[in-house]
Amino acid sequence: MKLRKLLALPATAALLLTAACGSTEPPAPTDQGGGNAPEESGIGAVDLNAVPREELQQGGTLRIPVTEFVYWNPFNVNGNEADYADISEALFPNLFVVPDSGEPEPNPLYLESAELSSEDPTVVNFTLNPAAVWNDGEPLGVDDFQAMWQACNGENTEFQCATNQGYDQIESIEQGATEQEVVVTFSGPYPDWTQPFSQLFRAESLADPATFNEGWSDVTQIGDWMSGPFEVGSYDETQQVLTLVPNDTWWGDAPLLDEVQIRVISADAQANAYINGELDSFEIGPDPDAFQKASGYAEGDVRSALGPNFRHFTFNHEAGVLTDQAVRQAIVMGLDRQAIGQSDMAGIDVPVQPLNNNIFLASQEQFVDMAAETGIDYNPDAARQKLEEAGWTLPEGATVREKDGEPLEVDFSQIVGVPVSENEALQAQAQLAEIGVQVNIVDATQDNWIDRLTAGEFEIFAFSWIGTPYPYQFRQIYVTGGESNFGHLSNERIDELADLVDTTVDPTERTTLANEAARLMWEEVSTLPLYQRPEIVAARSNLANYGAFGLNTIRWENVGFQA
Repeated sequence: MKLRKLLALPATAALLLTAACGSTEPPAPTDQGGGNAPEESGIGAVDLNAVPREELQQGGTLRIPVTEFVYWNPFNVNGNEADYADISEALFPNLFVVPDSGEPEPNPLYLESAELSSEDPTVVNFTLNPAAVWNDGEPLGVDDFQAMWQACNGENTEFQCATNQGYDQIESIEQGATEQEVVVTFSGPYPDWTQPFSQLFRAESLADPATFNEGWSDVTQIGDWMSGPFEVGSYDETQQVLTLVPNDTWWGDAPLLDEVQIRVISADAQANAYINGELDSFEIGPDPDAFQKASGYAEGDVRSALGPNFRHFTFNHEAGVLTDQAVRQAIVMGLDRQAIGQSDMAGIDVPVQPLNNNIFLASQEQFVDMAAETGIDYNPDAARQKLEEAGWTLPEGATVREKDGEPLEVDFSQIVGVPVSENEALQAQAQLAEIGVQVNIVDATQDNWIDRLTAGEFEIFAFSWIGTPYPYQFRQIYVTGGESNFGHLSNERIDELADLVDTTVDPTERTTLANEAARLMWEEVSTLPLYQRPEIVAARSNLANYGAFGLNTIRWENVGFQA
């Protein structure tokens, strides 16, 4: 389970979320915070067992797991989950694809071209491939662009969009000189202009809030809203199995596979299902036990890629003692994120370093170490002092601080059956006890954790954000009222900076503004990054063009098996 950062929309457009996996024995906290310079890992941008499609056999079934099936609209906040994002790339138009460079480029299967005719304001001329059609044969067109914009530009809040970012900057969308030409005009400069329409959805499917929010409930009845190399063959709700088959209306290279079978299997059961021959691939994540099982499986291999994915803790600013910024900062200073990361990844041969910026990764040239800049980093003595100054004192002989007779306690929600979540809960509990904070571990399930997160029924929650090629697009998580602002962060200057970053073309100025926002985010303590993690996937050795994609787009029609 993963949430895209939370998807600004398709897999190429924003952030997603995930639960992930890992070990459960917390090590003793150390007295040192983690270093921040990235280490050489030997991991590349992608690891797929790339093979030319003409060298692969025709036919076969790919069997992959998910931990749950979410709402079938990937443009909706309740469908914005990373496993489904991967699946949706087989079913919906990807107007832009991401190659190894990480820079989105037009997908010729859907777009003949996408060109800027003006930078201020940004005006984009899209020319659709005339062969591109929805599954009922209707061509893609300007009405689809207009419907996406009107649904998610923020004017009608009844649409439960994964994000409004980009759509709220559009001034008009008009038909061009031909039916294939679409002209999108922004209200000002918008450097990330490829983002809003990196994936396209049908106008009919976004017609009104009821259709958008509830009309996608039966995946077997929305085939006409799809367009991709595969279509839905069947869905067994009782057995929780979704089967995709080649799409008869597809105009590109025919899929090599006969079908893709997607089955709900809990995270802690996927490794055994794989080595027992019931799956062809699964994402290992930070799960040492699964890593060892997959590494020892004679018929498979482990594929790893770098990506903008990171573990983090979300703090609910409206819950309990976390309404106090001083308490939130003290908790950060009581957490040894280096130790947490090393424990999560124990037994997996990858370097682990704390991530000290909410917007940029340590490997990116824009990165500034905000823990060093602010002094809000692992330092138990400073954490104790900050709590004392906030009025939280430790009575003689006690282990938990008090204020006005109330104990200093915080709830940490763990996802049962997801080892990395359970591990982080135990480690937070042990580490924060050292500064006089009582951590109560609260159970969430793999079925209800996203519902509890979005409803705000938590104090601290740990999961992974799955990033995209658009690091400057932080509005979704960090602005007041953002669709994925689960921590209820509200900072006027961050909101102002989000507007400025969205519309600033000069890269140096844009980075300066973004890092000003990143500093404020670090001080606010809404989302505390733990560490960047690689994408680690187990796959049968003869499975080609599938595995750890990093930022790359899945070319589902080219996935197949070697003879």
